[in-house]
Amino acid sequence: MPTSATKRQNFDVTPEQEAEIAWLREALGVSTAKDAILRAVRISAILAREVKEGRVLMLRTSAGSAERLVIPELERPTEGGWRYLVEREHPRPRQMSIKGKRLLAATVWRDLLANRQTVAEAAEEWGIPVEAVEEAVRWSEANRALLEMEAREEARRLSSAEVALAPPR
Repeated sequence: MPTSATKRQNFDVTPEQEAEIAWLREALGVSTAKDAILRAVRISAILAREVKEGRVLMLRTSAGSAERLVIPELERPTEGGWRYLVEREHPRPRQMSIKGKRLLAATVWRDLLANRQTVAEAAEEWGIPVEAVEEAVRWSEANRALLEMEAREEARRLSSAEVALAPPR
């Protein structure tokens, strides 16, 4: 029975979210959706505190090496204010990529345009948050000149290597 110190929460969930909660309940070994959600909130709070204090989350692979665990929702924005985009470690191409993925922002943007997708459709296709697609679109549109220059450089490089290029449609 709720006491005066408790507050009832009531919100709608989609069938997909309900399935995620059911999976989480099973994975955490708890008996109710409420227990799963509350435990997930506690786990998220712990991870958020660790990241906020500057710690990096690492996972040990089955091969014994350590890999950084990237949870974009917990990451601090980068210098440019990006939450989901990071500079590539390699200088070519000089584009931003989606954190935790080997996926260029421009690839997401070009695919979205070419397939006439909504941001939500692109997010689902690539398995990334809607906000990550929105950032990829903003960055790509703001950096069209860079993207065009890099495309010309790549075409020139391939041409000099005598790679046949299909004519633009």
